[in-house]
Amino acid sequence: MTPQRPPRVLVTGATGFIGGRLCEVMALTGAFEPRPFVHSTGSAWRIARFPLDFASGDLCDGGSVDRAIVGCDAVVHLARGNHAVMRRGLENLLRAAVRHRVSRFVHISSIAVYGSQPPAASVSEAAPAKRSDSPYGNAKLEQEHRVLRRRHGLNVVILRPPNVWGPFGAFSVELVNAIRSRSAAIVDGGQNPCNLVYVDNLVEAIFLALWRPEAPGQVFFVTDREPVSWKRCITDHAALVGVDVPHVAKAELVEPARERLWRDSLRALPAVIADVEFRRVLTRIPLARRAMTLLSDWLPSLPGAAEQAVRGWLRGQERVRRNGSSEGGFRADHPCIAAQGRTVAHSSDKARRLLGYTAPVSYDEGMRLTAAWLREARILDGLPLQKPEHEPAADANPPDEIEEAEAPMIAVVPPPDE
Repeated sequence: MTPQRPPRVLVTGATGFIGGRLCEVMALTGAFEPRPFVHSTGSAWRIARFPLDFASGDLCDGGSVDRAIVGCDAVVHLARGNHAVMRRGLENLLRAAVRHRVSRFVHISSIAVYGSQPPAASVSEAAPAKRSDSPYGNAKLEQEHRVLRRRHGLNVVILRPPNVWGPFGAFSVELVNAIRSRSAAIVDGGQNPCNLVYVDNLVEAIFLALWRPEAPGQVFFVTDREPVSWKRCITDHAALVGVDVPHVAKAELVEPARERLWRDSLRALPAVIADVEFRRVLTRIPLARRAMTLLSDWLPSLPGAAEQAVRGWLRGQERVRRNGSSEGGFRADHPCIAAQGRTVAHSSDKARRLLGYTAPVSYDEGMRLTAAWLREARILDGLPLQKPEHEPAADANPPDEIEEAEAPMIAVVPPPDE
């Protein structure tokens, strides 16, 4: 890439799914020298095995951003978080990049800028993106505008990935979760495009965005080589679990009921209690820790059926009918269901034409690698499933270290942050 040292690249969101893999590939190939910008190196277990030049700090602290960027040739911005991180954090990063004259600023956005029902013209990047029904998409769109306003003083590139998947990613884990809990279904034949990009394909696009002279000032969709339908994607994941997924018509879906404060709060309570990160934070409160200990001691004293019922309620398990569907039917607002309503297959033709993007990992190869990881991680062993924990503790994963990551069904119907 250069006759001397490789370009040094500041990577925000380096402890997340995409950022972690990006730093891995940079370190393994030697094509770039990554400088991960993290809140704490304790949260960077995946990339800590490499002798990397870590920068610690907070995106909302202009001073720490300025120190982190010293000596860097380029920036890859993957971090996202709360409102302050999305706005002030990005602005701090852009100002520091201009001040230190970095050669390239690659911002990872999302196809969510087109909302939950993108227009037909959004097959290509030429379609203008407007505010939509997606709060997450609107936040990403505002970021894009902020980045492009800096274009006169900075060589900026914007990449818009769809559902990013692969080992360590939440897309396949959440899909397996939905299939196993019987909340997933194939809607109207599942023929609409899934819009996927395997994580290593996205990494290739980031490399090209950092390197190719044609990249600055451009916006690119980054997708896998071949379009994949939701039917194929869901069926392939269901085969890993060893179950069949029901087919339903859109007219059969259960529309979300009007929100009722007390009823919906009580229904949401089990899932909140079951969340491992919530319990970990809750144990900091002595009274809550004592109550959880008493509950743990009390459950084994119940008759077997009663104990299982209470544990099922705490885990938020859905009651299931004999035919395998959930008792309340399939919810139209479930991420796996709602995402199937998107009819547009976004194209990477522009990235192939201008950058030489090849998307080297095929869908079949990506499924093979992801299945191997799901088995290695024992996620397919029938163990209780959770979203992958990229950090060891709740306080080691501050908002500004959460990266673009899992923008799956997730970029369409935004899930909890990674």
